[in-house]
Amino acid sequence: MAEPAATGETDTRTRVLIFGSCVSRDTFEFLPDSFRLLSYVARQSAISAGAPAAGVAGRLKQLPSAFQNRVGSGDVKGDLDEVLTRLAPEIDVMLVDLIDERGGVIGVGSGFVTKLAELWTAGGAAATAGGRRIPFASDEHFALWSAAMERIAGRLRSLGLLDRTIVLRTPWASTMSSGDAVPVPTWMTPPETANAQYERYFARLEELGYEILTLPSELARSTEAHRWGASPFHYTDEAYTHLATEIAAIVARRTSDDA
Repeated sequence: MAEPAATGETDTRTRVLIFGSCVSRDTFEFLPDSFRLLSYVARQSAISAGAPAAGVAGRLKQLPSAFQNRVGSGDVKGDLDEVLTRLAPEIDVMLVDLIDERGGVIGVGSGFVTKLAELWTAGGAAATAGGRRIPFASDEHFALWSAAMERIAGRLRSLGLLDRTIVLRTPWASTMSSGDAVPVPTWMTPPETANAQYERYFARLEELGYEILTLPSELARSTEAHRWGASPFHYTDEAYTHLATEIAAIVARRTSDDA
């Protein structure tokens, strides 16, 4: 992460808020030094955002990683809106991706938590016992998510941030840079199925007025050289470079239009 400006200096870097997964966070590392990361809201479904799950936090155990504990707590609280409200005056760009929607959500009382590995590792199965699992791509999940993203769009618009938001559409990779098949665990949705499931989600975002930046399918390749290993959503440097170049171009265009 870039260092803050020295005391007395004006920091003119483009300030970025991420609401998404490692896809956006890894892409950020390929942006020019003129970009600075403000905050990273991860492991939080749009459905969970603004819908705190009462009683769950106290039943989760602490994990070794401060980052995992922070994002887990943020998901249980559904703190996206709090982050947006606090940082809105500073946000120049908001990057969004939908990879963390893949696990679906669990309804707990009137709230939701996002079903991903970190939650389960922290004792999420017991902490959400009796909750209702709502799988990604089910009609119920899509309806809840669609309403949530419409509400978030309204909030972004009221804060003057919707036209500063860029959604990354990155197809899940089925092929490695070597040409071999991406190793996909048996419990994970196959890339071809996941890509088909995501289609109506991105179509809905277009209806709501979000700007979408799509990674070309020929660049959707994984690699063993990725720092987290090969995965359908861990890409090659070429893919991240492409996304970062396009993000910088969008920001430059918007700045020119506002001048």
